[in-house]
Amino acid sequence: MFPKQIFLFSAALLVLIFPFLHCSFFQNPEAAAKEGSVVPEMSFPADSGETIQTSDWKGRWTVLYFYPKDDTPGCTAQAKAFTELLSGYKAVNAQIYGINMDSPESHRDFKEKHDIRVTLLTDVNQKASEMFGIRVIAGLCARDSVLINPNIRVEKVYRGVDPSGNPAEILNYIKSKM
Repeated sequence: MFPKQIFLFSAALLVLIFPFLHCSFFQNPEAAAKEGSVVPEMSFPADSGETIQTSDWKGRWTVLYFYPKDDTPGCTAQAKAFTELLSGYKAVNAQIYGINMDSPESHRDFKEKHDIRVTLLTDVNQKASEMFGIRVIAGLCARDSVLINPNIRVEKVYRGVDPSGNPAEILNYIKSKM
């Protein structure tokens, strides 16, 4: 390569990488909430148009499952698996929220298309992803789940989960705590 081409290649690479330098992929993992940490007050736009606040989670188990993108095969399988187990979660006083960076409108279309019955939240400005140490690249978050106990503390963090198996794994964990 000629010096000009090397410079242009380097500049292009920097332009592509720069937006990700602030994302949680590069953050200090020690800064992420750990098991036992209190979940701070946050609010999220929901697919219904409501605003969901973390303070409303007191007294119930809460599953916050992060998934990359609406209407993709793995994400659809995960949402359907949580939907199938919804009555089991309700029986143990637990609520389920799927969350990613997609808009509430995208969430509504996704739910309607696949008959998904769990509430989907939008992680505005990646605040929840950052708080829980969820890796985000190009606006797509890692497939991780966070279980929050009735005292609004992080009970357990599941990293790199199997989209079909994780819903049952979390439900079984909650049942073992009762």
